[in-house]
Amino acid sequence: MNSFIKKFSLFLFFIALVVNPFTINADSHVPNLNFNFLPKFVHYQGAINVNGKSLSELQTGIDFIEVKFINQKQFVSLDGKQVEIDEGQFSFTTYYGDPIEAKYHIDVGPGVPETTIFDVYVAGVKAKETIKFDPTPEGGCPVSNCFNRTFDLNIDTIPTPTPTPIPPTPTPIPTVNPSFYSGQIIIGSSPVPEGIQVFAKINDYISEIVQTVDGRYTLSVNPKTLNYVGQDIYLVIQGNQSLTSIKFSPDEFISDANFLFPDFEIEIPSSEDETKPIPTPEPEKIIIVATPTPTTEVENNSLSSDETIMTENQEGGGCSGGGSSKISIFSVLTSIFLLFTFRKSRKLRKSTV
Repeated sequence: MNSFIKKFSLFLFFIALVVNPFTINADSHVPNLNFNFLPKFVHYQGAINVNGKSLSELQTGIDFIEVKFINQKQFVSLDGKQVEIDEGQFSFTTYYGDPIEAKYHIDVGPGVPETTIFDVYVAGVKAKETIKFDPTPEGGCPVSNCFNRTFDLNIDTIPTPTPTPIPPTPTPIPTVNPSFYSGQIIIGSSPVPEGIQVFAKINDYISEIVQTVDGRYTLSVNPKTLNYVGQDIYLVIQGNQSLTSIKFSPDEFISDANFLFPDFEIEIPSSEDETKPIPTPEPEKIIIVATPTPTTEVENNSLSSDETIMTENQEGGGCSGGGSSKISIFSVLTSIFLLFTFRKSRKLRKSTV
């Protein structure tokens, strides 16, 4: 234990000897505030004058006067190398009088190479001055990105508002009258079948749809405007366009405008697709059943009539009643038949003799 204490004491003594020559004096240390990692920018501000007069005193008719910094095309030094930058590669914009009247305020940077030269435009009018970007502290500012530049600008003319372009009024296209066309349609080497739908086409214009009759078509073409005059007319059948065409001209009546189609399998409309005639409905039959209401007077009259007939038959002593009449007619017919047979037999006998 005593040996360990001795060794530890010697170690502490050795440390004291090593550290003692180096004395740290906090009061003598001056901190370096040149932080290169901070972004570098310059805040520019100043007045804008037009031929020696403040822009704020002039009437420009512009609600917001734009102030723009645009770099020139030039060579700049980056990491010890000369690099060319294009015009407008760096651009910064602010507005005159915002936030302080009669002044402009703008921040240029960070990311801009040092010594970059900027042109300044006030509402499109180029200022006489150019600005060289130099983010170097001024006035003893201890921080490298801490500075403010006052830089007045001068222009020769008063900025004017950019006129709003007025689109030209389109000239209306003159109208034209329709034309009437008819003729044969040949598909391959055969005439078009009956009842096939066909229409005319001129660029984006499509005519009415008609049906073929006897291998021919008849339709009117009415695109209405002059720009279709002289354009080709094609016929279209079931998505197939004719091989031949004719030029459209208004006020024409052409009866031999024939068209040739490539050979394709045409779909013939079936009879089921045709419109079936609507049958005429038959009038409803109305059956009226009349049920007479018997009255006592009618029954009495019927009884009186029957009684009178029976009385007359009894008094006459003749045939009466429905059954007796039928027997009398039968007897008469039998007598006529027997008489006819008898005469026929006599004629036969005489002819034999």
